Amino acid sequence: MKIVTWNCLQNFKKSFEEIIKEEADIYVIQECENPEISKSEEFKEFASNYYWVGDNVQKGMGIFARDDVKIELVDLDDNGLRYFIPVRVNDSFNLLGVWTNPNLKNKISEYPNEITRYYEQHKDSGFFNEKMIICGDFNCDVSLKNKSHGRNVLKMIDKLSEIGLVDTYHYLNDEEQGEESQPTFYWLLKLENPFHLDHVFAAPGRIKRLEIGDHERWLGLSDHMPIIFEIE
Repeated sequence: MKIVTWNCLQNFKKSFEEIIKEEADIYVIQECENPEISKSEEFKEFASNYYWVGDNVQKGMGIFARDDVKIELVDLDDNGLRYFIPVRVNDSFNLLGVWTNPNLKNKISEYPNEITRYYEQHKDSGFFNEKMIICGDFNCDVSLKNKSHGRNVLKMIDKLSEIGLVDTYHYLNDEEQGEESQPTFYWLLKLENPFHLDHVFAAPGRIKRLEIGDHERWLGLSDHMPIIFEIE
């Protein structure tokens, strides 16, 4: 199964035509509009099998699947944490779409804490397990100058390791947190401002291939590069 996660920098009803060239089974898209408000017939056709969350109809997060892929929303209360979509895929594994977007003043340090809190609240629900996939825009990079943010990122990684999950990019490329050779985000759309904010967590060996989109193709559409991966 092929999955793509991408922060599309809004206006997804236009840029989806480029991302669907990847021919994925599931797309986890941050900063996208609610398909219910779209007047684009092409976008509505693409979004025939989806779940979406957001406080702003123009800027939320959606999980979009092919018509032959079964996605079922799992009833987990987010308790005000933004934004998470928990689904069951093909009655086979759990997928958590993530776009951390805390509604707090001290946002930089709180981004990774949103994921830690969500995990702590639901770790005994049965949803979190070693077969699951967590992916999205975490807004987390230990190289950010805010030291408390870096500590909280490592704490979040340690928590997810309790169920056997690892940051797949770092696992496959044998790179340390904060020393990534491939960025996923370019601040202000400039190549000299790279960060690694987008992540995929899974058990070691669960993902057989992971690719970060090339800036020459994607930077004209978004400040984030898509992550494209395939699971066993």
